[in-house]
Amino acid sequence: MRVPFRPREEDAPYLRRLLYTIAIAAVLIVVWRASDLLLLAFGSVLGAVVFRSAGDLFQRIGLKNKDLSLGLGILLCLCVLGVMGYLLTVQFGVQIANLIDNLPETIAAIENAVGSNPVGAAVVKAVRAAVSGSAIADRLGQLVAGTGEVLLNFVIVVIGAMFIAANPGPYRRAMILLTPRAGRPTMDRALGEVGIALRLWLKAKLISMTAMTVLIGGSLWLAGVEHWMALGLLGGISEFVPYVGPAVAMLPAVGIAATQGGDVLTYTLIAYLATRVIEAWLITPLVNRQVVNIPPALTLFVILGAGAVFGIYGVFFAGALLVVAYVGVRELYIRDTLGEDIDGVPRDVKKDMAE
Repeated sequence: MRVPFRPREEDAPYLRRLLYTIAIAAVLIVVWRASDLLLLAFGSVLGAVVFRSAGDLFQRIGLKNKDLSLGLGILLCLCVLGVMGYLLTVQFGVQIANLIDNLPETIAAIENAVGSNPVGAAVVKAVRAAVSGSAIADRLGQLVAGTGEVLLNFVIVVIGAMFIAANPGPYRRAMILLTPRAGRPTMDRALGEVGIALRLWLKAKLISMTAMTVLIGGSLWLAGVEHWMALGLLGGISEFVPYVGPAVAMLPAVGIAATQGGDVLTYTLIAYLATRVIEAWLITPLVNRQVVNIPPALTLFVILGAGAVFGIYGVFFAGALLVVAYVGVRELYIRDTLGEDIDGVPRDVKKDMAE
């Protein structure tokens, strides 16, 4: 009779570790290959937090029916997104198209305005190199080709957010049940803290985006820039991605100001410099008092790293991912494993959110 293969008893620990290593590597490969899908799933979770927060707003003003409040909250969010999309595409799209058509004249205007000093000349040279030949056509072609994919992913995120917002219980219970029994209370508390932190973070983002929309739009109006309202909205929306977003959102305003001639470009640059100073010294410190206080350098490097690894979706969701990771490390490692008694969310704010 043939004896089946059976490892020696002293080899069992090594083989067990080997199997664990293979399993972990397989999971990491799957996560890597499905990174875009996982980011979209995270976007749906973030959208669900937004929808439920909007629904809670209707409950606070006296509407008792939770389902009706959630439905009105979702409708409110979709209406806001629709208005922003209309302003940025219909009202602002024509000006962007004209800016692209007149790109050589725009670059020449920028050169005349800022090319008189060595730094400005270097900037103009870099811009000319970036758009020379067919480079700009290739970039525009890629942008147009990717628009359909972005819109499809946006629809997927919104639909997923609706499903999660309507019934978040099964997803939370699944996360807890996947945790070893001894750690389930800790996971339950960590998920609650993550939910509070995301709500506070989104609230802070909404305040910051609204304030910067008004500030940028008003400063561009004073500078005499056309379509200042749409440009202010674009600048406000860009605050969702710290540091990187505002820098990108400034480019259309600079291009439009350059085509208007006169001192408009100079006034526009001064306006953006003033708004950045006001944001850094007044708006950001006031808003961040109520949220998880993450070091700015860490935020910047995480955004750049997420963009390098996951592309544009990584950049877009990097801020929220950092909040989740920050609170998760605080709750699961520093507080539970190390036993440190810390709390990154103000207690009065936590009490208000719980109520």
